Amino acid sequence: MELETRRLLLRPLREEDAPAMAQALNNFNVSKNLARVKFPYGLENAQAFIALQRGFDLRSVVCATAFCCAPDELIGVIAYEHANDGQFEFGYWLRECCWHMGLMSEAAKAVIAHAFTQEGIETLHSAYHLDNPNSGHILRKLGFEEDQQEMSFCLAQNTKVPSISLRLNRSRCFGLGGMNAFDKEKGRAA
Repeated sequence: MELETRRLLLRPLREEDAPAMAQALNNFNVSKNLARVKFPYGLENAQAFIALQRGFDLRSVVCATAFCCAPDELIGVIAYEHANDGQFEFGYWLRECCWHMGLMSEAAKAVIAHAFTQEGIETLHSAYHLDNPNSGHILRKLGFEEDQQEMSFCLAQNTKVPSISLRLNRSRCFGLGGMNAFDKEKGRAA
């Protein structure tokens, strides 16, 4: 699957993305905000993830995030994964140098619109660590609603951290933040 937004190209992960992924996730400021990413994070970890995600359930989508003007340069990953419990888990990360530019909100709108309009998914689930309020802001701006506060394990921090789990239902999504602007034929969201 490939999606394009105003500034971004969301494309399948490739083996050649491994060095950029390793460099980005070997930054504790990034990895500490993710549940299932270890720290330190090396090239072999990135290579293993890229190989592993190819075996994910076919209803899962994992996209490399890159600028349209530099489509081969990975700056993040955004995904929804069909979990063993039948839920779709939505998550993302972005290189620290690309924070505070609105890039993840832009990418998330496209991926969420695709999930709901092309894949027929009814609900996406997500979570963020309480010490990462920027991610919570992005999720709420996209229409996610809080489910509960909980303690969840963070591999990079090697401990449980306070987290908020959220969900976004398809019926709530449309009409929020331009989700209706998804162009099915072009695979593009505003």
